[in-house]
Amino acid sequence: MTGLIETSTSPHGSLSARFAPLFAEIGATAIDRERARTLPTELVARLAQSGFTALRIPREFGGSEIRLSELAELLIQLAAADSNFVQILRAHFLYTDALRQAPVSPERDEWLRRIGNGEILGGAYTEQSAENRTHFSTTISPDPSGASIISGEKFYSTGSWYADWIITAGEGPDGVAQAVVARDADGVELLDDWNGFGQRLTASGTTRFHDASTAGAPQLPPGVQPGSYGTSLAQFWHIAALAGIAQAVHTETVDYVRSRKRYFAQGAGVVPALDPVVQSVVGELSAARYLAATITRSLAARLDDLDVAITTGGADEALFDEVEVEVYRAQVVVMNSVLSAAARSFDVGGASAVDADRSWDRHWRNARTLASHNPSPLRLVSIGDYDINATSPFRTWLSGVDLRNRA
Repeated sequence: MTGLIETSTSPHGSLSARFAPLFAEIGATAIDRERARTLPTELVARLAQSGFTALRIPREFGGSEIRLSELAELLIQLAAADSNFVQILRAHFLYTDALRQAPVSPERDEWLRRIGNGEILGGAYTEQSAENRTHFSTTISPDPSGASIISGEKFYSTGSWYADWIITAGEGPDGVAQAVVARDADGVELLDDWNGFGQRLTASGTTRFHDASTAGAPQLPPGVQPGSYGTSLAQFWHIAALAGIAQAVHTETVDYVRSRKRYFAQGAGVVPALDPVVQSVVGELSAARYLAATITRSLAARLDDLDVAITTGGADEALFDEVEVEVYRAQVVVMNSVLSAAARSFDVGGASAVDADRSWDRHWRNARTLASHNPSPLRLVSIGDYDINATSPFRTWLSGVDLRNRA
């Protein structure tokens, strides 16, 4: 890993220096994992043990208490090593911030200590078999022991495979309820059946609850949801991952060009490193990297301001809307730029650039998969409607089948 940016400091030196060796190991083994579909369970656990998953936790609970603008630098570097890792930890960090911003309570403080000690949260909310906006087919039923029993099936369970605790939602006695269950509890079944062509190692597949009990699992304080920022923080996470992909595309392309001795007869007749056409392509990749990183940093600073407003009670609907639309704008620009760069990189070489051992295709596939979580045409409609009509963007993202219109 090169180009690590100094961020916060700790008793063991800068955070960048602390994580650099582990990031380097993650990057050095990324292609082999991708080709063998080897889930990085041990490496994710080591990230947690190193304190990465506790970076946002207050120091009194064992964390580093860094700002999002500091975390953004580390997310870009981690995504440059392997973008799967950033997505794997997305739900964990969303719930971490929701807990940070929650009113002080014994339950909230216990969770902050657990996360400070390296425990990981995963989410299993989405269903493929229900309307999935105001109702779920999953049920959460009270048990005479005082625990709850969870029955049902979820999909897009990103992070749950690697987690200690899974947070889910279902139909309870009084409407939609939320519950936490141990990842290794009886009746919890996780399948690595995510079949996307990118982000293959996120294990974003099925979670089945076969009368799984929450007995012994600490529950979240009332009202704690992953959307305390609206959806701004959740979508920022994908933008940071895309910025890391742009960095990897640029870095790997530069290394490739520097090593090349063959040239094309139709070119300038010099080695690729001295060919103006090749230099121009690398310049495009460099600009895409800069754009994505700059936007990620700008959004992180904006979200830091929103975080302060939330925790001090100064966040109103107008501010939430403003930040949400800024994230939408950033999504469209970064998606287009990074996808273009990931495809354009192949123009610096001939057939050797598509050698499967280089696995450059993973960058486009991963970027396309991240971009597909947030269809840009829908973002553009929201942006235009906000600009023209001051229409508030819809800040709760769920999807599903409209059962009313099915035969």
